[in-house]
Amino acid sequence: MLKPGYTSLDPEWLAALRDRIATEAPGVDLWISFDSAGHLALHKLVVPRTLRNQGIGTRVMRLLIAEADRQGVTATLSPSSEFGATSVHRLRRFYRRFGFSVNGGRVKDYTTAHSMIRRPSA
Repeated sequence: MLKPGYTSLDPEWLAALRDRIATEAPGVDLWISFDSAGHLALHKLVVPRTLRNQGIGTRVMRLLIAEADRQGVTATLSPSSEFGATSVHRLRRFYRRFGFSVNGGRVKDYTTAHSMIRRPSA
């Protein structure tokens, strides 16, 4: 049986990434998976209120992006206020700092339903 947040599509390196994030950013509620299109999908990233504004979310995103680049995979996500964020606009700005852009218009990637996407850096 798979742990919550895991899928049968997850490559081995994803478990190691989850473990590293859990060690380096304890208390963070994270759900990442590998989807059928081969994307690293960030579904949930919640830093507890008492730990916010200490760079923990930035640290987690740097770890995620570094591994996505190392593995040569596209990362996807959809900013949402569902998990307690007060501003989706602020979340979008945060994710743009890590190279994410809106997945829409002439460059839309139809292999994902997520609203933001980041291609791996060379």
